[in-house]
Amino acid sequence: MLFFGTYDHNLDDKQRLTIPSKMRNKILNSTVYVSKGFEGSLEMRTEEEFEKWSSQILNLSSFNKETRMITREIIANTHEIEIDKIGRIKIPNNLLKLANIEKSVYILGMGDRVEIWDQKAYDNYQNDNSDRMEEIAETIYQGLNK
Repeated sequence: MLFFGTYDHNLDDKQRLTIPSKMRNKILNSTVYVSKGFEGSLEMRTEEEFEKWSSQILNLSSFNKETRMITREIIANTHEIEIDKIGRIKIPNNLLKLANIEKSVYILGMGDRVEIWDQKAYDNYQNDNSDRMEEIAETIYQGLNK
């Protein structure tokens, strides 16, 4: 299952977010996992993808300080969330605060996961990084072909 596309949505007054129908149709069950993400985003995964991803984190050595930190930041900031009958999730306050989300969000399909961004934060991220895309792609490509 692949999630793709960018969608412009708003939280309602009860902090619920409607999952775009094209994404919602790919989620077989009614539970998703929303976690603290990277660069200021939240990440949403299906149960299957969350189990794969979290097992990678939890298989790292807890004797390593950085592993403990990343585990705390991600696993402790993950919530299991039910999708309601009309396709909404209620994002907990602590996650909204971590991502500085107030009302307007972008929902980005990222293959195996969905990112949820505050619109202003994502616009700033895009402005700061979009002109580096070719340089980064070339670096990654070269790394793959060594």
